[in-house]
Amino acid sequence: MAILSMTGFGKSESMYQGASCVIEVRSVNNRFLDISCKLPKNLAYLENSFKNQIKDKLVRGSVIFSVTLGAGTGGNIPVSYNDAAIKKFVEITHAMQLKYHIAGDIQLEHILALPEVLQFTDADADSDALEKHLAAELDKALDQVNEMRAKEGANLARDLEGRVNHLNAVLDKIEVLDPQRIEVWKDKFKERINVLLKDSEIDDVRLLQEACIMADKLDIHEEITRFRSHNKLFLNALKEGGAQGKNLGFILQEMGREANTLGTKCQSADIAALAIELKNEVECIREQSLNIA
Repeated sequence: MAILSMTGFGKSESMYQGASCVIEVRSVNNRFLDISCKLPKNLAYLENSFKNQIKDKLVRGSVIFSVTLGAGTGGNIPVSYNDAAIKKFVEITHAMQLKYHIAGDIQLEHILALPEVLQFTDADADSDALEKHLAAELDKALDQVNEMRAKEGANLARDLEGRVNHLNAVLDKIEVLDPQRIEVWKDKFKERINVLLKDSEIDDVRLLQEACIMADKLDIHEEITRFRSHNKLFLNALKEGGAQGKNLGFILQEMGREANTLGTKCQSADIAALAIELKNEVECIREQSLNIA
């Protein structure tokens, strides 16, 4: 299974009893799964059903789902009007006229232009059949979303794999510099002791012991080993595929921690510069991984 991006779009266009039926699903980045539905009034009762259907196929992302229905073969027949809405409209209009001294009369066309004033029904409506039709068409749109997510995810995986390989290459450079760093530090340590003690006799054995203690405190071998382990886990997650966004986020936290510790302990300008390069690359990987479901 490929890594999945959170960016996707799917659209289904069909006909139902002579009426056009358009379903669109758009998905962008989000830490969680957040679903927003735009439905005709007569389909509002299906919102939870649609959301559950989306949850079955999408893990994370901000999802906008919409349904647009045209007029059926029997036509949309007005059966009543919204009396409360009309009364409120007239009441508010008169209040505005009195307060702001606005002249004019309320015309029938003004009222008919209000949304939801006339309440319609379709002469050929069959709610069960319509629900099944919409569910099937939503599945088609969701399949398109996941197809696009998989393509985007494959591109992200290639980029991330290259970046993690670069991290390993930087660690290779650090490992080459590490022995030299210890030797340089030992020479500076001995020189500093000589300055401090001046003509006093120095016990080479004691000096070596102190140097070993300090060298142990400055050892970065464990950080390098753990960093490489995190890199391996990251690459394995990319190969495993699917919704790995949260898992990759946890691994990146550990990568950042090792890079910080390595830079603090190294006591070497050259290695410190490479540690900064590691941190910058980890941050770039973090930004990219935010697109992964």
